[in-house]
Amino acid sequence: MTIRERVELYKKVFKDSVAIEPVKEFMNKCDWITGDDFERLECIRSLNTELSGVYQVSIPVITVWVRDNNYVAATGEIYLTEPDLEGFLHQFRHHLQNVERKYERRGLTAEGSMDKNVWRLPYKDTIRRMYGEDDARAWSKFVIEAAMDQ
Repeated sequence: MTIRERVELYKKVFKDSVAIEPVKEFMNKCDWITGDDFERLECIRSLNTELSGVYQVSIPVITVWVRDNNYVAATGEIYLTEPDLEGFLHQFRHHLQNVERKYERRGLTAEGSMDKNVWRLPYKDTIRRMYGEDDARAWSKFVIEAAMDQ
């Protein structure tokens, strides 16, 4: 399944995602495309706190202006090359995946669905070998598109 196909699937399956409203508020409040880097960073930190609250997970530390975007599972840290919304959401999804595995929070990445088939969705029919990468890419695009559509 391609990332675009996965995004379209997420729009159907996760249409009531708790992440959509905070991202929509972020996009209305912050100039996330052309704004000052420090303003965007503060907005992303605020969104980080908000999303951590709605998912009831620990707040990952965000470090910016590093060489590569990545998430460090051992320490729960998000590294970003720039304060970028899609990059942040991608790494935040890896944080959710990590919490789900590490603390056995089954269904966290399934947006609370009780359907076991939905629980497997993020890791099914992937094209990349890195565990959870397709899901993180698609979820970040899905949340942004869903927030823009509302």
